[in-house]
Amino acid sequence: MRIASLIFLGFTAATLIAHADDGSPIPFPDGYRNWHHHHSTVNLKGHAPEGNTGLQHVYADPRAVEGLKSGRFADGATFVVDRFTYEEAPNSSLVQGKRKVVAVMVRDAARFAQTGGWGFQAFKGGDPSMRAVSDGGTACFSCHAPLGENNFLFTRNTHP
Repeated sequence: MRIASLIFLGFTAATLIAHADDGSPIPFPDGYRNWHHHHSTVNLKGHAPEGNTGLQHVYADPRAVEGLKSGRFADGATFVVDRFTYEEAPNSSLVQGKRKVVAVMVRDAARFAQTGGWGFQAFKGGDPSMRAVSDGGTACFSCHAPLGENNFLFTRNTHP
């Protein structure tokens, strides 16, 4: 039991040190494409904010899926928006282009109290070393703030 505790403490310390180096508590969400694919949308030219124009796939981890069902999100619930450019293709079709960003939204009511209990990070081009959020999520939350009645989420439960 004591050895297991020491191993856990060592792992936890190593994780904290790794994340302290980059100044962000939100890591890249490895394996998110194996999570529940909640939905996809296309934000066309003219969408505000303009930087969010593109084809996006929204993924939810198991805690986020449970929150969508219950309306209450446990700490650790995580959503990922995988956003791509889109291109017009023959036969009046839109096709996925290059990856623009992998955006992450993580629930932690105490740690992220100033941003509605959600933490935000984005990774340019999907590169884990290219963090885009440097203001603690304030700019991200400014778009989410009007959605307080929906847990500050743009997405809604679409499960039967």
